[in-house]
Amino acid sequence: MPRTLFGHMKSSNVMKVVWLMDELGLDYERVDIGNVFGGLEEDDYRSKNPTSLVPTLVDGDFTLWESNAVLRYLCNAYAPDSSLYPADPKRRGVVDQWLDCQQTQLTRPQTVVFFQLIRTPLEKRDTQALETAIREAGRVWNWIETRLGAHDYICGNEMTIADIAWAVHGHRWLNMDFARADLPNVKAWYARMLTHDSFRQKWAGPVT
Repeated sequence: MPRTLFGHMKSSNVMKVVWLMDELGLDYERVDIGNVFGGLEEDDYRSKNPTSLVPTLVDGDFTLWESNAVLRYLCNAYAPDSSLYPADPKRRGVVDQWLDCQQTQLTRPQTVVFFQLIRTPLEKRDTQALETAIREAGRVWNWIETRLGAHDYICGNEMTIADIAWAVHGHRWLNMDFARADLPNVKAWYARMLTHDSFRQKWAGPVT
């Protein structure tokens, strides 16, 4: 059955879903929507996703939104035995913990940093908001730095979908132009993530 992902390729939430589908070797069509493409408020799209955000996955007769839910679904549906989303309840719980942490703790402050530095002209930047967001996001990245001091990936010694969810943000954090604490473990992990073709080829260029 046809599989379609709605969302533009500059969205971090779309990036991680595309990366996983590539990683799993799934066939799909991607439809540009959101950002400069518009369409999020149209009735047809809102009937699929009432939040008017991206991405939205339509997999045959099944529709799903919220990017981390989509990651979980794809693993459950198409790679149930994969270490990307381990079946063991404790290991899976750790993956879920860090997936949720990415959304609840990192997304808000890092989005502020990204929009202030990349999408806002210098003369219009809110310096105080930027400094606060850098401090808050930096605190979260320090948690990841500590985690990666114990093993190669966020949830252990194998890559999981938690790494995919964090790596698209890690690329931005490490490559935007601002002063940040040195994070040697994060940098080494980022280098490991760059060995994956989808990530390296599609998003490891300039931050835009």
